[in-house]
Amino acid sequence: MDAQPARVPARRVTRASIERPDAGQPALQRGLHPSADSDGTPICSLPLPQQIADHLGHQIMNGEYPPGLRLKEEHFADLYRVSRGPVREAFRILERRGFVEIVPRHGARVRPFDPADLAALFSVRAVLLGLAARQATEHAVPELIDRLAGQVARMRRSAETMDLSPLEHARIAGDTQRLLAQFSGNRVLLRMLEELNSRALWRMAWCETPLDFTTRARRQQSTRFWSDLLRAVRNRDAARAERAGRALLEASRDHMISAMAALRAEPAADASGRTSARLPRRRRVRAANGMAAEAS
Repeated sequence: MDAQPARVPARRVTRASIERPDAGQPALQRGLHPSADSDGTPICSLPLPQQIADHLGHQIMNGEYPPGLRLKEEHFADLYRVSRGPVREAFRILERRGFVEIVPRHGARVRPFDPADLAALFSVRAVLLGLAARQATEHAVPELIDRLAGQVARMRRSAETMDLSPLEHARIAGDTQRLLAQFSGNRVLLRMLEELNSRALWRMAWCETPLDFTTRARRQQSTRFWSDLLRAVRNRDAARAERAGRALLEASRDHMISAMAALRAEPAADASGRTSARLPRRRRVRAANGMAAEAS
């Protein structure tokens, strides 16, 4: 597990990195801006350890570095063409985010997945999204209602036609959560949701096998929650908006836990106490997706 992967090839570099024209390595402080799904902060304005942490975190999220892999300071100092100091601080940032663990006398390792952490993250996100929905509704403006309606329409079409990938559908839902937080007028809340959403996306491991929005039933369920929230915003019903915001992420939490259990081949007991036979991995995930949506 101590072996390090090869240098990041240019085609796999994430949005938080900027390629050098003469090498397949990520370069930093080049003055370009991240894509529209970020908070819009220019990369060049961030401290060097933050830039490294953002890029490396996305590499972990995309499956470039598997759980348990030792992250050697000298490797990443060479990769990013910096001293070990910024790399060491980047590891500390990633530890706070939940991406790595720093073991005394052993250094940093990619943190193994813990379903309990996923449940906790979703529970906190549910409370924060509910608060964002309440505050956005309390001083709702026509622009919010129009943009929210457009996002809900996109999710509804996705559920009806299934023409978008699970990741694309998830991005629409994530953008809609961010929209509510932005119109809540609460900057602290917006930053907290951004941070937690980043952690949750990594833990959902989209890069390997989508764990959500793979079935029409699941997308329809999510769209119903969003439609209820939209009606609450239109009616200026802040309490109902908060309930809807919390409910949609609590449903996502329960669904993700079921899907992760199926992915990890954990036997599920039926009503008689018997455990089901082990299915192939992709079939287990799809089965869990369908059951979670139907149960809700």
